[in-house]
Amino acid sequence: MTKKQMRIMLGYNAYFTADTVLEVAKEHVKAFNAELYVVTSVVGHSLDETGKLANEEAQNRLDRLQASLEREGIPYKLYVMVREKSPGEDLIKFAKENDIDEMVVGFKKRSAIGEIVFGSNYRYMIGHAPCPIVTVNI
Repeated sequence: MTKKQMRIMLGYNAYFTADTVLEVAKEHVKAFNAELYVVTSVVGHSLDETGKLANEEAQNRLDRLQASLEREGIPYKLYVMVREKSPGEDLIKFAKENDIDEMVVGFKKRSAIGEIVFGSNYRYMIGHAPCPIVTVNI
């Protein structure tokens, strides 16, 4: 029986995910000889007619991320999902559908008011994840 290669998912926000989150995901991929799934959830109007991010800076970040992974020889797949629900719900749905073994996400502390106004994708993900989640403080 052949053992399945471990799958690590990086929840990546092309607008502000810190490089430290990517570095942790890369370290885990190397340590576990895993495959990396880079997943970002965006609203439909943020894509241009070719399916790339309309925001040039965000698209450039995705391009730099891919170049970095290719330069280091890290096997990866990139998924830009058009948001169905909240980003947290989309990432959990993806993790379940793709048999993800570990999720790596950035965590930004918010004030109590910030959580009320913006909700908490982190709380949702931790409560519903089908696998362990590594949170990286950004």
